[in-house]
Parts: sequence; structure tokens; C-alpha cells
Amino acid sequence: MADTGAVGTPLVVVGIDGSEHGDRALARAAEAAARAGALLRVVHAIRVPMATPGFESVEPNEDTRRAAEELVRDAAAAALRRCPHLAVDARVGYGLPGDALLAAAEGAMLLVAGSRGRGGFVGLLLGSVSRHLAARTECPLLIVRGGYGAAAEGPGAGGADVLLGVQGDGDGRAVTAAFEAAGDRGLPVHAVHAWSWPGYAGLAGPSQADLRAVAEVHATALEQALAAARERFPDVEVRADSVMADAAATLVEASAGSALAVVGVRRRRGPLRHWVGHVATTTIEHARCPVLVVPQH
Repeated sequence: MADTGAVGTPLVVVGIDGSEHGDRALARAAEAAARAGALLRVVHAIRVPMATPGFESVEPNEDTRRAAEELVRDAAAAALRRCPHLAVDARVGYGLPGDALLAAAEGAMLLVAGSRGRGGFVGLLLGSVSRHLAARTECPLLIVRGGYGAAAEGPGAGGADVLLGVQGDGDGRAVTAAFEAAGDRGLPVHAVHAWSWPGYAGLAGPSQADLRAVAEVHATALEQALAAARERFPDVEVRADSVMADAAATLVEASAGSALAVVGVRRRRGPLRHWVGHVATTTIEHARCPVLVVPQH
């Protein structure tokens, strides 16, 4: 088992907790690391209370430490059984689970976590911690959703396409990630751009001519967002849908037949730094397939 990776070695980090969903995340992470020739870092967090001024910090007891160390050792061994030539680094983190994972994933190419958990990762991808990870990660975050994503990676595994949510021109990294994932799996990309009517149209609603004009603008914007990736990945088939509909609901519905859903998130600063938009949040929490969250810098 490797303790550290060589300089320049890619890194894949996975959060585990001994649950079935954590095991699925581990399997996905091991396969991704093996394909990339990357070091796999297996992390479990022991949740400890935050230090309060005037009080001593609370340290986990020895039994808790030993159990956590045994958990990451067993997980590392399971990863090696799945991918025998993999380099694995097993670590126990302390503190809030999201912070422990983000610290362990510094410089990583991919961060992987399950959508449900227990122990140190209770509610890891629910509520505020979910938004914290998605909003703060510097690398793509793969969320292995609940009962979904159990199938192994490979051509056609688990779905018919790679679903891509496209908002506009700033989605370049998410678009590239979706095309790369589709190419690796031998699947087409299903690019979806959902839009709403841009303003008040009176009691009668917009005219058919106005609807056609606005729809054409959005369809053109979608094609422009995909143009560079189409040229870079000529062997990846693309189905592009620009529709007037609720974006979050449209993506969740489309995810039922997909092997992976890819959404971009924009980094924010100040009071909104832990905030992830409605579309990304809804996809993370309700998609019917694994979700790849790609930070847009």
C-alpha cells in the first residue's frame, strides 16, 4: 500500500464509511484510478466537535481511532482486490466530513463519494454538507447516487447515454468532462438545455412567432456550447435538446436512462461561497444515476 504518490502522479480520492453506498463509491473510484494510472486515496472522517474558546478540544477515543483505521485498511484491501495493480493510500481524517474530504483531495483529479452514509459521513451529500462539497471542490466530484451506479464501468454499463446539463457559454469544463466520459464508455452524449420565457408576454402569452424566435436563439446557444467538444471528440455521438421547461426537473427526468449526469457549478465568493444553484442541487439529490459535478473556474 502506498503512503504517498510520486510527484506528478494523478490522484483520485474517495470517502468511505463502511456502508453499501460507500462500497459502491469505492468501486467507482478504484476503477477510475486504475484507468488513469492514478493513486487512490481512501478517506474516512471521524467527526469531532469544533473547539470552543475556553474549553479543551475533544479527541476521539482509542477504540474509535482503531475502528476507523481498520475501516480504511479494509477498504484499501477491497480496492486492491478489484484492481490488483492499484497504488492505494488509506487515511483517517478528523473534523467535519466535508472538510476532511476536501483537505484530502487537494490537487486531486477526481473526488468520489456515496449519496448516503453512516458514521463519519452521515448525511454527507444531504443539505448543507452537500452544497459545501459541490461549491468548494477544486476538482470534479462524482456522486454515486443511492441504489444507482452499482453496475461496473464500461461500454453501456448502467445506462444508454451520458447526460449533460448545459446552461450557456461558461460550461466548457462540464462539456469536456461529459464528452470524455462518453468516449470512455462508448456512449453518446445527451445534451439538454432547458430555458424559460425571458419576460412578461401579456395575458395571451407569447405569440408563436416570438416562441420560434426565442427557441432558435437558445438552440443556437446550445450548439455553440457544444461546438468545440464536437470537434475535439468526433467519434462521440451527440443528441442535443433545447426545450422550454424547468431545467432541474428536465434533467432529473432525463437521468432515468443515463449512465452518468454531468452538471457544472460556478465558484462563488463571500457569503454565497457554500451555495450551489437550484439545478445542480436538485440533480445531485434526485438524479436517477451517478452525478459528476464539475467546477467552472
